[in-house]
Amino acid sequence: MDEEKALKALSPKRVWLSVAIGLALVVFVAARDKNLTQESFFLMAEVSIAAILLALLVLAVKDGLNTTRIKVLGEGAFSWKAALYIVLLWEFATAVTPPLFGPMGLVIFVLYKEGVSLGKAFAYAMLLALLDNIFFLSAAPLAYLLSKGNVLPPSEGVFNELGNGIDYFFYLSYGLVAYYTSFMAAAILFFPKFILRVLLWLASLRWMKKGSEVLSNRANELYAASQEFRGKHVGYWLKLLGLTYSVWIMKYFVINMLVSGFVTLTIEQHLLMVGRHLVMWLVMLVSPSPGSAGTAEYLFPAFFGEFLGDYTFAGGLIWRLLSFYPYLIIGALILPNWIKRVLTKVN
Repeated sequence: MDEEKALKALSPKRVWLSVAIGLALVVFVAARDKNLTQESFFLMAEVSIAAILLALLVLAVKDGLNTTRIKVLGEGAFSWKAALYIVLLWEFATAVTPPLFGPMGLVIFVLYKEGVSLGKAFAYAMLLALLDNIFFLSAAPLAYLLSKGNVLPPSEGVFNELGNGIDYFFYLSYGLVAYYTSFMAAAILFFPKFILRVLLWLASLRWMKKGSEVLSNRANELYAASQEFRGKHVGYWLKLLGLTYSVWIMKYFVINMLVSGFVTLTIEQHLLMVGRHLVMWLVMLVSPSPGSAGTAEYLFPAFFGEFLGDYTFAGGLIWRLLSFYPYLIIGALILPNWIKRVLTKVN
């Protein structure tokens, strides 16, 4: 791993560039929104302060649960401080990379610099992604069945230029997640020996001569880590699954808090909104923009407009301001200290 390049990828300059790109995309999408009026900006002031504080509290609880998940995952490999750094830098990486490609590379690097072997860092990152995908794959059909299909909103006015509706992109994303999850499960849980042989075969190829030793080492480390995972007790997996579900439900519940600041919701509407957020998140996974900037703003009215009415534009803007851009700013603030800390460890 080229650490100099990796640290450069985490440069604060890239954070501010991502902020600028994200803002430009938001402005572009907002400018095309027929609901963009002077009045829509004034409507933002009508949100309840209590709802804003509750949304921030939910975000804090979500990050706390995710930090606990990292601790459980590593079983003592990470301190609480290191686990929190991992979570915040992971959120930062998610905000600056397109969901289509994901933050896996940066997450692996951060885990590695926090003191585990590169192979184990790779295995940890894959296991975290696998757990998240298991949540998507299991929760989405459940939400669809319980809502009788209402989690998929009407597609009128959405993706008309492409000739496809929301349901098309939902099924496409679900299929891709299912395929990717199958590969990850095979690599670290079910067929690690087969994956090891494939990687060692790749390392033996003539065109892989320069990186053959590195690839062989990583393959063996990944296999060793996978063997460790396969020997874990049931309680370990139940804790990770429980924390994973809790993290994502908290993440989705942020919108519920914000919408409650504009209008009164029933319990059924709260549950439907969580399901809608899950589906919207899956649709956003095929977005090519960093942090789904622009795509999220474009989809928000289709999924939550029926709950917010005239407050749709204001609610969507506040949601992104609370759940997306703060992690870019936090990333810029903690990166220098984190880089200094990991470099001190090496020296």
